[in-house]
Amino acid sequence: MRVLIIEDDDDIRSVLERGLAAEGFETDSCADGKAGLWRAIDGGYAAIVLDLLLPEMNGYAVCEALRAEGVATPIL
Repeated sequence: MRVLIIEDDDDIRSVLERGLAAEGFETDSCADGKAGLWRAIDGGYAAIVLDLLLPEMNGYAVCEALRAEGVATPIL
């Protein structure tokens, strides 16, 4: 299963990547909202871990745009 992590803090993103990998998940990550949005739309993810305070586009706007595009992937 693949999980997308959209998190701008390098330390937090690294911990999430390592923790999910230890549980058997493959991860992709982005450090800003716009990049995360496009990666999420291109898809194939089982879940998205989404920070709220992101550069370029905040997490609320990313979530709203994903739902408007019909992306039903669970978002944490």
